[in-house]
Amino acid sequence: MNILLPDSWLRDYIKTDATPKDIAKALSLHAFSVEKMETTKDGDVIYEIETTPNRGDALSVVGIARELRAILPRSGFSVAWQPKTFPVFSPGIQDSLEVVIANKALVPRFSAVVLENIKIVPSSELIQSRLQKVGIRPINAVVDMTNYLMIELGQPMHVFDYDKIEGAKMIVRESKEGEVLTTLDGVERKLPEGVIVIEDGSGRLIDLCGIMGAENSDVDETTQKVLFFVQVYDPVKIRKASMTLGHRTDAALRFEKGIDFEGVIPGLYAGVQMLQESLGVVPSSALIDIVNIPYTTDTVELDYAKISAVAGVDIPKEIVDRTLVDLGFELEDATVKVPSWRKGDIALIEDIAEEVIRIYGYYNIPDNIPTGEIPNVCEDKTFYWEDRTKDYLKYMGFYEVYTTSATSKELAGNNAIELSNPLSEDFRFLRTTLTSQLIDVVERNRGLREHLKVFELAVVYLPTKSGLPDQPLHLAVAAAGEDYLKFKGFIEGLFEDFGIKDYPPFSVEVTKTNVVYAELNFDELVIKASKVKSYTPITGFNAIKEDLTLVLPQGVPYPLIEEVICAVDPRVVNVLYKDFYENKLTVSLEFLDTSRQITSEDTKGIRGEIVRVLGERFGITL
Repeated sequence: MNILLPDSWLRDYIKTDATPKDIAKALSLHAFSVEKMETTKDGDVIYEIETTPNRGDALSVVGIARELRAILPRSGFSVAWQPKTFPVFSPGIQDSLEVVIANKALVPRFSAVVLENIKIVPSSELIQSRLQKVGIRPINAVVDMTNYLMIELGQPMHVFDYDKIEGAKMIVRESKEGEVLTTLDGVERKLPEGVIVIEDGSGRLIDLCGIMGAENSDVDETTQKVLFFVQVYDPVKIRKASMTLGHRTDAALRFEKGIDFEGVIPGLYAGVQMLQESLGVVPSSALIDIVNIPYTTDTVELDYAKISAVAGVDIPKEIVDRTLVDLGFELEDATVKVPSWRKGDIALIEDIAEEVIRIYGYYNIPDNIPTGEIPNVCEDKTFYWEDRTKDYLKYMGFYEVYTTSATSKELAGNNAIELSNPLSEDFRFLRTTLTSQLIDVVERNRGLREHLKVFELAVVYLPTKSGLPDQPLHLAVAAAGEDYLKFKGFIEGLFEDFGIKDYPPFSVEVTKTNVVYAELNFDELVIKASKVKSYTPITGFNAIKEDLTLVLPQGVPYPLIEEVICAVDPRVVNVLYKDFYENKLTVSLEFLDTSRQITSEDTKGIRGEIVRVLGERFGITL
């Protein structure tokens, strides 16, 4: 995930002589890649930082500042850490809130306070400017506070109009299938079962937890009191709900990666302080702090030898200790206490080693060429035949294309597996065939040229009773402006390249728009393929070629006729389709005897036998 952070905001937490360019280089070398830097009109520098999925703590100003506190001294820059502390507020007594959480696992921690003397006015220029720099639209001082602290501390927060919470009661529960609420963006959302929601005393849903609040409890110009709350949700529930609903928000992205349990109350104090300073608000209730799952500190046994072994170079004990302390870890004898913002991410000594090594600098690890025996590598013959197929089709004039595994119901094929959390309706089903999408590619591009030939080699997803789909590899080819027989010859040429003598059954079809296509099970081709080539010396005898025109009953397939003709006599070495008109099929036969010169009398006998067999099998006449 990429985040935007202003340099000026980072320097609220670190005082350093490093320039923005120095910061970007050091951060990229030791932690997260700085993808881009942009200077604003007021001279500030905005970093676009690509964070790793395991580092939810880094989706904040303080998270990146913590990294720089450890990194910059290793790059030769001075750093003074300037942490912020937030004062405890004096609680009020006139307002209260009843909170009911039946399933404690849904909300490990829930904290809130009621604030009065609310004024709906614009935020300060500093807050508005910083929010705009990170891509958030300022709304008013109350809502802006929650967004500002989410970016600064990494802790999503929310405010409700307290007077809109019927019965001053909040029930946190899982949604029922089909329940509906309208979120702050004005969208009515039909909920699946199992989404974390809050209902008030009247039974109305007033929050889509961890994702977005409901419209019926939002802060507006009439608001006199707000309920300000900060919480920790089950991250798996939040991610599943966000993906199922197709509604990705900044809050959801942070909740699903895990929130700092110990940062909840400081975050609430910070919000109260900001509103006291900007609006003069007063707490009108006691602090509500419900701890459903007590926090426990993760620990890892420290092994200096293991860290050096993982690094491949000896890292002195004092460097290991200093690095861990600078990153916020606590050392107690031979134990490392993991900071609350890294809980769930650091569990093994290898994790500790990674932290030490990246700050030490991968560029300080010597480059050693591996020694020992070269391992035997077993060739995967599927990969070999994939490459060979692509080369063959390329030289036949085909272009390779890639289509998506998930597609629409119309293009997915029969009995397609439906996804529970599709990105959109166009990506709801897993394909059971490549053909539909490939034809679609041809149709959308055929105007670019008269002849267009494409292919795709990829897996399809076939439903099974076990739940997990079969994923056979398929090859699909399609062409516009191509002769049917020539197209068929491309496929037969591929079989010959694979060393397959007995062609597997395949069907070449033509759409109403004259797109010719075919699809093959590539896994089956690989099983039959052979690299072994047999040499047949050229005979010194001549072949005899004859044409036969056959009268066919309805419904007799040509491949079966060809198969029967070839089986009549080994001296029939080639059968070629030549013409078809009404119910008459013309084929060209090639006769050859490698032991002697074949004669007209010989071919007459073979021809008679062919006609006899075709008549008996299919009712075909000459």
